[in-house]
Amino acid sequence: MLQKYYPSGHVDIAHSLCGIERTHYGQGKYDKALAFQEQALKIQQRYYFPGHDDIICTLSHIGCIRNEQGAYNEALDFHRRALTLQEKYYPSYSAGIANILNHICDVLFSQLKYNEALSYCQRALTIQESYYSSGNASIASSLHNIGNILNMQGKYNKAIDFQERALEIQKKCYPNGHANIAVTLILIGTIFHRQQKFEKAIEYHEKALALQEKFYPNGHVNIAITLMSFGNIFREQEQFDKAIEYYQKALEIQKEYYPFVSIIMIDTINCIGHVLHDEEKYDTAIDYYRRVLSIQENFYLNDHIETFHTLKLIDDTLYKQKKYDEALQNHQKALTIQERHSNTAYTDITNSLNSIGNILYSQEKYDEAIDFYQRSLVFRENLQRLGYVGIITVLGNIANALYRQRKYDEALDIYQRILMIHEKFDATNHVGIVDTLISISNTLRDQEKYNEAIETQQRVLMIQEQHYPSNYVYIAYSFSNIAHILTLQRKYDEAIGFYQRALAIYEKACPSNLIDTTNGLINITDVLTKQGKYAEAIEFQQRALTIREESYPCCHERIADSLNRIGHIRMYHREYNLALSCYQRALTILEHCYPSGHVDIAESLEFIGMTLKVQAKYDEALDYYYRALPLYKQFSSNYLNSVVCLCNITQTLRHQRKYDEAIDFQKQALIILKSNSPTDQFRIARSLKNIGCTLFEQKKYNESLDFYQQALIISEKYFPNDHNEIAECLFWIATNFNRKFQFDLAIDHLKRCLLIKETSTSPKDLSITTILKCLSQVLSTKGQPELALIYEQRYL
Repeated sequence: MLQKYYPSGHVDIAHSLCGIERTHYGQGKYDKALAFQEQALKIQQRYYFPGHDDIICTLSHIGCIRNEQGAYNEALDFHRRALTLQEKYYPSYSAGIANILNHICDVLFSQLKYNEALSYCQRALTIQESYYSSGNASIASSLHNIGNILNMQGKYNKAIDFQERALEIQKKCYPNGHANIAVTLILIGTIFHRQQKFEKAIEYHEKALALQEKFYPNGHVNIAITLMSFGNIFREQEQFDKAIEYYQKALEIQKEYYPFVSIIMIDTINCIGHVLHDEEKYDTAIDYYRRVLSIQENFYLNDHIETFHTLKLIDDTLYKQKKYDEALQNHQKALTIQERHSNTAYTDITNSLNSIGNILYSQEKYDEAIDFYQRSLVFRENLQRLGYVGIITVLGNIANALYRQRKYDEALDIYQRILMIHEKFDATNHVGIVDTLISISNTLRDQEKYNEAIETQQRVLMIQEQHYPSNYVYIAYSFSNIAHILTLQRKYDEAIGFYQRALAIYEKACPSNLIDTTNGLINITDVLTKQGKYAEAIEFQQRALTIREESYPCCHERIADSLNRIGHIRMYHREYNLALSCYQRALTILEHCYPSGHVDIAESLEFIGMTLKVQAKYDEALDYYYRALPLYKQFSSNYLNSVVCLCNITQTLRHQRKYDEAIDFQKQALIILKSNSPTDQFRIARSLKNIGCTLFEQKKYNESLDFYQQALIISEKYFPNDHNEIAECLFWIATNFNRKFQFDLAIDHLKRCLLIKETSTSPKDLSITTILKCLSQVLSTKGQPELALIYEQRYL
């Protein structure tokens, strides 16, 4: 309209363009907002001198838009241009300089560059404290920002201090209360939420909600944001029904506030989808994500980049459902969108390559996964602007894939590289350093380097104790990790000591977090069981069962889990009928939970089968195994469970001396392993040995020898020279040669086996005695009694 009355380029048109821009910005229409601001800037630059206040304001606002669009470097360019002009033309207007510094802080915060963001924010705060009186609301805003950064750095207590300072200022500024006070209360509640102090988090959110309802009696979109925060807390506590209830309330408010379907509602709809995803209601979750996608496709034009993010949520859900082909197809569509947005494509393409790697990783196609991870890594290393955080993520994925392949030395090298990057570029990020140290500890643990693993885990604990209160839940996790390693070392009393320290933290600091508490009880139970202290183990497991029975409906899968665990202890104690009773109760619950069949039902059937097998009720045991097997096969992702079930069937048939049937099932297991996990050479070698063992019992020594030799080839390729798997293969190959009267070959393999055992185990290990005895017998049979006597004396 103004263009009708003013000549082209009149400054009043620029004012109107900026007003229109703010409307689009408020609606989240950033592309349109940017177009109007750029038009306004061109007019202002023709009409005003270079340092006019309107130009500075427009440059800064374009920076804010580019930040929302994820174009962080461009956002920083605009903010810095604005800052240069502000400092040059209005050096005495400190408030304006502080505002721009805070905008730069926002961009750096979005880039996860917390130290740089903190530096700018502290500069802004220093300026404001010298410019304003001590109780000015602008100071509270900077204190907010610093608190948010410290929160993201995991420095929760410091973060709360800054937010409390902001709250104190606000209470002085607004003695009768104000909506901004509610914002601060929510931020403090959010920090408590991150600390998993859920009761405190809820307390602060309730105070915020009461204030908002006072100032917005007819409802307001800010109330919806608070309700969403409640939903987030309940979601993390796995109170899914409550979480959805609060998200739905938030959505209803947003529908009233925005008469037409608004882009603002997307977050809320997504949150409902996330809860359904957590509940494993994947189809319903995808329905919500597709609602979001539909809104975005109507709201944006030409496959906006935001639709990519929603496609990724759908991908992730398909991935959870093991629908890998559909997930990959969606990735292709997402990549097409990325290629249309060249300004953000590199970041998103690297993420997509990483996601494809994750799918292949889940399919246990580790070498292919590593190829995609490497491609993503090349992008990130060539584009330094993407930052070291993404490089660390991809390196971590590569290391994890190597770890799963049991290539521990290679994995360890990469974990050490990640640690070096953290310590060099982000030394204050103790959370990242801790996560990497835990990965290193786990790798050392699986290499059976237990002392080094504990030393590394102690480093983790030391860092956590420096940054968190003594009852912080992650300290409890560290105690549990140390206890697990001690358990592997058979230092059971020490292990229980650490598990009890962890349990004390769970019960004191997180009484509402039932999962950690029950897991803590279960961990202690497992160690007591290993010690043969079955009565004490039952006592702890009953405590876990009682908590679950008081917290869940009577037919909940976690109650079934506790019953199964009690059944296991009864089995170890040889109380077979009591064990059978627990397993039967668990099965009844699970069949109620999953009427259409589920892998947990298969497990319970298998437990019953194992109990019956121990009681020598072989036909009954087989009936239960045969019921479990098709359920396992129905869930193809659980192929390892199918393999274990097939092995149990094999063992039962061998007890019945039905060797031909047993071998048929063993070969099925081998085929499943080779088809689903060709890189898992450990299990393939073990499967080959199992077949060799059955053939040996049938006195088919040539065939048995062939399978053991195949296992030996794999073991020598993938394990260290002194590994027990190699020794075991050599022993059984020697035994087959002995039965074939090929004594020299038998002696040669037994000597190799003895050398490995003497290198890798204690001299008093019984397996050494067995090998010495076999050597003595073979030499005696061969007619070399003098040599036989030497080995006989050694084992005696």
